[in-house]
Amino acid sequence: MAYAAYCESFGAIVPAAPSPARLKWRVLDVTVQSLHALLVRRALVNCPGTGILRCIPRQEEHLVRLEIRLPAHRADEVMHRIMTCVPDGEIGHLTLWRCHLQRHGLTHEPGL
Repeated sequence: MAYAAYCESFGAIVPAAPSPARLKWRVLDVTVQSLHALLVRRALVNCPGTGILRCIPRQEEHLVRLEIRLPAHRADEVMHRIMTCVPDGEIGHLTLWRCHLQRHGLTHEPGL
């Protein structure tokens, strides 16, 4: 099974965010219908500091699991944006950035 890692901008201009070292990052797992994944990406494009880490398709079920990195203080806003743009889906765990890295076998925070 393949997955895509990317960052989409859709031409949005995002104001400068605080230093990443000072932010407390979280990762939110969201599962939606494949055809609704674009709606989620568009809903999050103007949410500062938020981005899709991975998009993991489940082709047999026509679903996509999105791993979304977001600042801890924006968790409510991100969940609200997702719930308003997608008619159905599943919001999974909200995990610490460090736990997400450990789950993928990383022991340090690259690029931060």
